[in-house]
Amino acid sequence: MTAASADATEPLVVRDFDVPRARIFDAWTDPGQLSRWISPEGCTSPRDLITIDLRIGGRYDYCLVQTSDGIRFWMRQQITALEPSALLAFTSGPMPELGHPDPVTTRIELREHAAGTRMTFIRPYPADRRPAAAAGWNRSFDHLTQLVAAP
Repeated sequence: MTAASADATEPLVVRDFDVPRARIFDAWTDPGQLSRWISPEGCTSPRDLITIDLRIGGRYDYCLVQTSDGIRFWMRQQITALEPSALLAFTSGPMPELGHPDPVTTRIELREHAAGTRMTFIRPYPADRRPAAAAGWNRSFDHLTQLVAAP
């Protein structure tokens, strides 16, 4: 099963934050903030390697740089849906080097929840890769939680 044939509507991660939706949206769309939390363990995402053109059809590109050897993995995506403080979706081309032979759409939905925000993160992964993918994204979202909680 490829990423494209995986369920593209099932959330990979649902996370609650004790901050307003705008704070989470800004962390996804401001390159300076994104660079501080998006990288998986063993990588960085330098600010100067992030381009976000925040409009439908705009670019949402960032580079993951392995800290051990400097190898770069580019995430080159086009914004396909945008509702400030509510929705961000972007689609990548195929990335076979990362196990995605087909285009992949990532969708971030932000809804008011209790005293804060519920983020629903939707990204298709084959069933056998979902647990590891969810764990990796949750580590990044732990960093996001720390970032948005800071004054």
